[in-house]
Amino acid sequence: MRQGNTGWRPNGAPLPRPGLPTDLSSWHCSVSQPEGTMPAFIHLFAVCLLLSLPLFSVAQIDTLLQLPTVEISETSVRSQVTGGRTRNWDRADLRAFAHTNLAEWLGQQSGLYIKSYGSGSIATTSIRGGSAAHTSVLWNGLPIPSPMLGQLDFSLFPLGFIDRAQLTYGGNSAAWGSGAIGGVLSLSNEMPGDSTAGLDLRSTLGSFGFQDYQLSGYYRQGRLGFQTRLFYRSADNDFRYRIRPDLAEQVRTHAALQQSGILQSAYWKPDARQQLSIHVWAQQSDREIPPTTVQNQSLATQADRFIRTALHWKRIGPQMIWQARLGLFREIIDYRDEQIRLQALTGFWTTQAEVSGSRAWNGNHHLQFGITHNWVTARADAYARPPEQNRTAPFLVYRYHLGDWTLQFNLREEIVDGKLQPLVPGLGLEGPVSRHLRFRAKVSRNYRLPTLNDLYWQPGGNPDLLPESGWSQEAGLEWRAVTGAHSWSLGITAFNRHIDNWILWSRPDGQSFWSSNNITKVWSRGLEYRAEWGWRSSDWQLQLSTAYDYIRSTNEIGITSPKLERGEQLIYVPEHQAFGQARLQWRQLQLQYRHTYTGPVGSLNVGQLSGYDLGSTGLTYHLEKSNWGSRLYLQINNLWNVPYRVIERQPMPGRHFQLGLQLYFRRPTGSQVHQPIP
Repeated sequence: MRQGNTGWRPNGAPLPRPGLPTDLSSWHCSVSQPEGTMPAFIHLFAVCLLLSLPLFSVAQIDTLLQLPTVEISETSVRSQVTGGRTRNWDRADLRAFAHTNLAEWLGQQSGLYIKSYGSGSIATTSIRGGSAAHTSVLWNGLPIPSPMLGQLDFSLFPLGFIDRAQLTYGGNSAAWGSGAIGGVLSLSNEMPGDSTAGLDLRSTLGSFGFQDYQLSGYYRQGRLGFQTRLFYRSADNDFRYRIRPDLAEQVRTHAALQQSGILQSAYWKPDARQQLSIHVWAQQSDREIPPTTVQNQSLATQADRFIRTALHWKRIGPQMIWQARLGLFREIIDYRDEQIRLQALTGFWTTQAEVSGSRAWNGNHHLQFGITHNWVTARADAYARPPEQNRTAPFLVYRYHLGDWTLQFNLREEIVDGKLQPLVPGLGLEGPVSRHLRFRAKVSRNYRLPTLNDLYWQPGGNPDLLPESGWSQEAGLEWRAVTGAHSWSLGITAFNRHIDNWILWSRPDGQSFWSSNNITKVWSRGLEYRAEWGWRSSDWQLQLSTAYDYIRSTNEIGITSPKLERGEQLIYVPEHQAFGQARLQWRQLQLQYRHTYTGPVGSLNVGQLSGYDLGSTGLTYHLEKSNWGSRLYLQINNLWNVPYRVIERQPMPGRHFQLGLQLYFRRPTGSQVHQPIP
């Protein structure tokens, strides 16, 4: 059984998850802080202060310069991936999907395999055959996966809280650290446009009691900007399904969901070259855990609560760009099952800090250097005492431009509780082969540190675990051309990855309980194909796109408990996936259709789950006026009403609908020519 791929313990009980009480007022006392916490916390800020001293000297020099007003944007060399395959979405791309969560959107738009336990239930990712813990997720430059599990529940992330997203495929541990093995998803918020104020209201209703309401207001005048976003979402998820075609329909029970949250952002530009931003995100989620297809009923519930605060400072000097980030995250989960009188109350604190500087010279050389520090502590009944962990990592990024070609070198050294980890390098190269053809390649060492549960959960935790580590390589070609009203793009990528010391929860011979061990190796390799054609005229636009992923991710060491054969495909990793999409737009009216094929996957208890084809379609009408606009949209998911399973014994909904209306208002706060909202 592969813990990261399933989200469940081998004995059938839910994995210990960080979580806690439904009463937000109890957050301050839910988890006691172990001895030594405050010195580590003070040490964290001391490191940040000392590393920031050069910032103030540069600031004093720059006060003598007459600089034009500029819009400060992301210029991190580390964020500009060289040699790897990436995909980017801006505010306009994300706007149409704001009523969905991150899991649903990634499944529709990125081609990732989303391991979902059902509508509104836990959802994780698998990128290039990796486990759920092999996807690193960044929010405003700070990693947010749980240190207890090493992964993120994507169903808890409202897409309306994001302004920009970047997905980097493949290993990138040299840049972003532990867990960046399968890919890196970077999510960020941006300052509103200059001299504007606006209000955005959105309401969506759908099948099975789905309701989603969102409100967003923003204001920007000169050096100050503010944005507030709120959302409320609920669903009954009482869809009908059949266990087998020859059996009667059943209704999904005990599957209701209720979520709400707020994200407050504030931006300040002390001068033309500096920007300070702060983001505070608080959210609560209450959901019923439905019975599986082999259970008569379920009384289990899970309450998720978290608050995340991120502070970002950036200064563009005459020669250097300095950045500093600080994050404080608190997450608690309360899992209860009245049938077995179980209450699993867990939670964690995370503090993170980063300081970096970058410089470019001669137009060809770019250098970024920095240091990160991460402190975590957690509490659960299964811990003998609350564990505490300190991680510090200096990093270096160097990029060199030779004509149209770019070479990038990354280096990172992680120090965990005073112990040096292996040095992690990465090297990328890309450039044009001809006018329309571009080549890229990347090689990197990657790793994942054991989670707190892997190390300290009792019974089964193993404090002697080694980090998962290995090397990955990829190479690709991309062809692009534009002729009149037509545009084409075609890309193919081959990748290869070996990971040693793969952490697996297993039951060794003579042992009565499951425990975490470095007992296997995994070899992942495959091909990714993407093609797109577009045509446009004055009133019409047509876009067609296709994609195919072939992924072999196999266990390379045979073991007996659980039974895993050498060369066997990892469970819940499809070998074949294919996608196709058509989008037609006439003036303000847009129609699109998307079709996906997911091949068979292995499971824990029922053998192979069948592959499935899913279709979805959407119709949108967009009306834009001088200071206001509206968008009416209809979405039909699982258009062909296909019965399917993503996870064993967890039914998925048949055909279902969503109908929504968005209204937005905008006005200038100063002398500015109106620009339509994208």
